[in-house]
Amino acid sequence: MQDQGSLFAGIKVLAAVRVIAAPFATYHLAMHGADVLTIENPKEPDSMRYSGDYGTELNKQGMGSGYLAQNSNKRSMTLNLSDPRGQEIFKRLAKEADIVAENLVAGTMPRYGLGYEDLKKINPRLIYCSITGYGQTGPIARRAAIDAAIQAAGGVMAQTGTPETGPLRVGFTMVDYATGYSAALAMSMALYHRERTGEGQNIDVAMLDAAITMNSASATRAATTGKMSKLAGNLSGHGAYISDCIPCKEGAITIAATTPNRRMKVYKGIGREDLATDPRFCTPDLGRENYPELRKELEKTLLTKTAIEWEELIAAQGGPAMAVRNMVQATTHPQIVHRGLMHTFDPDPALGVSITVPKAAYKLSKTGAKLRTPPPRFGQHTEEVLGGMGYSMGEIAQLRAEGII
Repeated sequence: MQDQGSLFAGIKVLAAVRVIAAPFATYHLAMHGADVLTIENPKEPDSMRYSGDYGTELNKQGMGSGYLAQNSNKRSMTLNLSDPRGQEIFKRLAKEADIVAENLVAGTMPRYGLGYEDLKKINPRLIYCSITGYGQTGPIARRAAIDAAIQAAGGVMAQTGTPETGPLRVGFTMVDYATGYSAALAMSMALYHRERTGEGQNIDVAMLDAAITMNSASATRAATTGKMSKLAGNLSGHGAYISDCIPCKEGAITIAATTPNRRMKVYKGIGREDLATDPRFCTPDLGRENYPELRKELEKTLLTKTAIEWEELIAAQGGPAMAVRNMVQATTHPQIVHRGLMHTFDPDPALGVSITVPKAAYKLSKTGAKLRTPPPRFGQHTEEVLGGMGYSMGEIAQLRAEGII
């Protein structure tokens, strides 16, 4: 499983995690060589195994895209943590682990005798990372937490949408992934701290905190002045500069001309330099006041070519604009191909498809992320793990018959 040249080679992560945020966090450790063992309830697999690709073979076999996206390089073990025998096995694994990551409802792991205070007694160097919706403490710590609900609670939806639509959620689980990055960073920092001091520690990561810090400018403004951003849809700046999504002959293009210089480059790219001296739009104040008329002029011109054609023409002038792409177009963009972001595993005969997943969104010149093995099937490594702990095949069969694994 491990690449000895990787940053986290030799690091063992015991992950009682599911859905997106926590698996995404441990995925980043796995990409850098950590041995991540994911624990799944034998009666209730990670729900993401059946998310996406509905009706396909991937979905039927518990390998839906919602699961595949953040589980490469890992191992999967089934274990019933609500049973004392399952808890004992978990403790034996935790004794040898460097990190325990979990995202059960706040208070669940301590109730099982598997909280940080319990496990640090048997492993003082342990780093313990809890990832929940609202954190381990506070008046709503135990509330159900799903990305869309956190978007609502964290102010994200209040800025997304238009006055006509009302608040809208972002079209993907943005907070889950932001939380995963936060937790991965926290665990990496804790490992560095332990390297310097020999001390383990407890980490408390909350999705709500991540949602607000991912929008720090608006949060700072609100907390400092009491002022709030309004629903703006695709329009930013209210016409003082051009930051809008505008339809073309085919598709749409987003222009982000946030300074007079950038605006002029866009005008040159679309052959409308006259707009820079038009008395209706020639100053920021006029541009803001008369933006509906300016947008009509832009749309009239942009409807004569495709979004991709305009993107190239504006880029040739150094202007900031990109065609709106769907995810198939985005993942096959020449820039993404050049950077090698998407990784395709060898074909899996049982699934009838070659699985392709994103790697890390960063490149390290000496300790880069690597994908070695595809996401594991449900409980794929249970016998391997227990065998390594000294359990006989007969004992493993008994544990399975009794619902412990």
